[in-house]
Amino acid sequence: MYRDILVATDGSEGGKRAVDHALGLAKALDATLHGLAVVKEGATTRDQIRADPEGEAQAALDSLKAAGDERGVAITTERRSGDPCETIVEYADERDAGLIVMGTTTGTRLDRLLHGSTTQCVSKHASAPVMSIGEEADPLFDEPEDAQFQFHCPKCDSSLKIDAETKDALVEKGCIICGASVTEEAFTETGVSGA
Repeated sequence: MYRDILVATDGSEGGKRAVDHALGLAKALDATLHGLAVVKEGATTRDQIRADPEGEAQAALDSLKAAGDERGVAITTERRSGDPCETIVEYADERDAGLIVMGTTTGTRLDRLLHGSTTQCVSKHASAPVMSIGEEADPLFDEPEDAQFQFHCPKCDSSLKIDAETKDALVEKGCIICGASVTEEAFTETGVSGA
């Protein structure tokens, strides 16, 4: 379903949550994750206070690459300069991204009023759907340590390692990626016993 996923990150807490979520999603779908950090041209007051925006952007990408290598996720990374909204939309088109994952804006209410939300702007202009991850969101697709089952959806070809509770939910509600009905044939045991 989603073979190329773009995650836009700036190293903020919201950006880190978006990265965690995007990594889990890319692993679950065996997708390539494209990491992008945009250094805004024409410094604003917030940017002027930051000592090294280019260094912070590169550190966020380096952290993403290391986490992807650790989890076995194919990652590409790139740092660009420009208007964040325009740059993210353009990069998503270049990479033919099927999904864009972004953190929510963490600036002040006045900052959002004056400058708008990058996530909202990307949602409005991107051809791919945009998944917005809040600062408090837990990674949705982290594999549980006690995963007792391997789930494989024959319709969207996604696969996850899951626990018994998630298996019951999938049988009841369908695939969390595509919504297809799920039968017992979609599960194989991993050999890990539940607590």
